[in-house]
Amino acid sequence: MSSKDPLQDSQWTTLCVVTTTVAHAAEADDLARALVAARVAACVQTESITSYYEWDGVLQATPEWRLVCKTLPEVLSQLTGLLRKQHGYEVPQITMRTELCLGDYAKWLRLQLQV
Repeated sequence: MSSKDPLQDSQWTTLCVVTTTVAHAAEADDLARALVAARVAACVQTESITSYYEWDGVLQATPEWRLVCKTLPEVLSQLTGLLRKQHGYEVPQITMRTELCLGDYAKWLRLQLQV
């Protein structure tokens, strides 16, 4: 009997997870579709949230839509460029973190993106 971890031999790949928020569901849908169609995001997940922040000295509680975009480092600049161009906010929140994914998911990402 082998106690070897099946993931031990898997190749890990770095992916980028880019997050932004928009004001309306229709804008989230349009932006998500545009990012995938442009092949700068392999997958975009959207979800309804409420953001609490101060703007012009007033505490805000605003319903928003969060977009979580999966991409690879090679197309990160194209993705962020398209986000900036199509975003409706004066100062959009665009953040990025890196994560590791298994090789089969990375292979799928590469097939979906302009890599």
